[in-house]
Amino acid sequence: MIAFRCYDPSRDGSGGIHAWHNYDLTPAFQAHVDTALEDLALEDDLGSAPKVKPLRGACIGLTEVQIDFGPKGKVIHIRILGFEWPWRRVFTMLKGFQKTPLNVSYGQHCRSAQTYKDKVIHDGQRAKRCKFP
Repeated sequence: MIAFRCYDPSRDGSGGIHAWHNYDLTPAFQAHVDTALEDLALEDDLGSAPKVKPLRGACIGLTEVQIDFGPKGKVIHIRILGFEWPWRRVFTMLKGFQKTPLNVSYGQHCRSAQTYKDKVIHDGQRAKRCKFP
């Protein structure tokens, strides 16, 4: 089973990826994300999960969770960047975003996620227990 931790530098647990999930996503999108993460939590290993892949280039050291839903031709692409930490079978979610034709480049998102990753490694309290799914 996979456990999730969420990057959240706030003191009250309302920042970081929690803010993205709770305020940037519609309730319908939240439901799709939550369902995908609940399914992912049942996996024995992230490496064998079909919608999880390690990234390269500026994103090296990060892993992407792909959440795609909607009718053909209007598919919504949600991406969550994170890494396995502090041990295997614990996935720390760092940055979430909706991939659109206007932002197919991951550069900006990966730079943010790499910064968050460094902060989490330096201070594990920045990766709190997730309040979702």
